[in-house]
Amino acid sequence: MKTLGREGKIYHENYLLKYGLVIFVASLIVNIIWSYYNTSGFSSRVIRFNNFTLIHFIAAFTIAPVVEELIFRGIFTGKKIFKYITYLGSIGYLLLLQNYYLILLLLIFIVLFELGKKKQISSYIYYINALLFGFMHYEINDLKIADTWIGIVMTASIGLVLIWVTLNLGLLFSMLLHALNNFFAVAVIIAAHENSDMSLKKIETKDFTMEYQPVSFFVQNGNMQTDAGTFLKAENMSMSVIHGSICFNEQLDDIYIGKFNISIQRKQDSNKKLDCTSLHQLLDMAELKQNNE
Repeated sequence: MKTLGREGKIYHENYLLKYGLVIFVASLIVNIIWSYYNTSGFSSRVIRFNNFTLIHFIAAFTIAPVVEELIFRGIFTGKKIFKYITYLGSIGYLLLLQNYYLILLLLIFIVLFELGKKKQISSYIYYINALLFGFMHYEINDLKIADTWIGIVMTASIGLVLIWVTLNLGLLFSMLLHALNNFFAVAVIIAAHENSDMSLKKIETKDFTMEYQPVSFFVQNGNMQTDAGTFLKAENMSMSVIHGSICFNEQLDDIYIGKFNISIQRKQDSNKKLDCTSLHQLLDMAELKQNNE
């Protein structure tokens, strides 16, 4: 499908742009509605925000768009070197993230692309590439979670739009659009945290008292102290690090975006150890996790 632009430029494969935008908007609406009713947990892609730092924020709209566009969209520039970057980069990306379940889909994409490279690229090549882009952001265990499938569809739809941009405007423009998408997606999350209630609060159970306070995402120089299960004091630390200092063999499955000041002290008349169960009880009372909202 071709469309003539205002300046006489012919735009190719416009169905990619149309389908990509429609699917993205639809999946975004579904995701917003689903977020209010989700009780099935969150994917590893979402849980990673528990460890999100300023470095991750910068990398999200600088390094990530360049690398991912080279790997996933570079092959559609028609330049031979980018084809090998796509093949080798996809394999490297797959091994780095340990997403071995995608090996078959990657092989199908490579074989079909090689078989059709002397002819016009068939549309299903674009769809397979977009699906590969969507699935690559998730681990195999994430596929058990409904939230994951919404994310895959949404990411794949963005992939379709970026393929269209690469085909018609060039790889540089797809990198810029990818960077803008990542910047605004992460900026919205950070802005919500920065404008949240950051006042110091206190709660207590029969055995412990806890003072807690969200702090700015951009505050540096965090530190933490713990002692024999009786107290914990953390300043400017992510909840993932705080959780890991007590719950050694347990993954934090809830979402705590940003950094926190946390001070937990055992009461004098109690002999209970500050363990993982006690920490979860305090955190549930504090209602700091994002999935409460």
